[in-house]
Amino acid sequence: MKGILADANITGHVGLLVARMQAEPWKLFWDHLQLRYVLFSEVGLASETPDEIVWRTCQAEELYLITDNRTRAGQESLEACIRAYNTPTSLPVFTISNARRFRQSREFADRVAESLFQYLVQGENILGTGRLYLP
Repeated sequence: MKGILADANITGHVGLLVARMQAEPWKLFWDHLQLRYVLFSEVGLASETPDEIVWRTCQAEELYLITDNRTRAGQESLEACIRAYNTPTSLPVFTISNARRFRQSREFADRVAESLFQYLVQGENILGTGRLYLP
């Protein structure tokens, strides 16, 4: 069963997102996709875990990582990991394009939820895409 993993620095944001996704009008989609929501500690990760280990854990545990745009710079960045290890069967990383706006605007938060569902219902079609931005 696939799941959603909140990046360590946006646990609150993703918690709100998941709560929205589990409520009307999207509850049926959430239930149909049979998603689980997990935190770093539940999969043995610490908040300071290197990006490569986070990415590999997501792939091994079938978890969609949701970030607020982890650093793109450096050889050990999440972006570098995606470029180095992504395969046609890898799960994508979802990035909330504007975390501050997500917190401030219910309309924007709803668009993020809708966008995420649009991606997730595509299933196999989003594998190997690397990083996808919400909304």
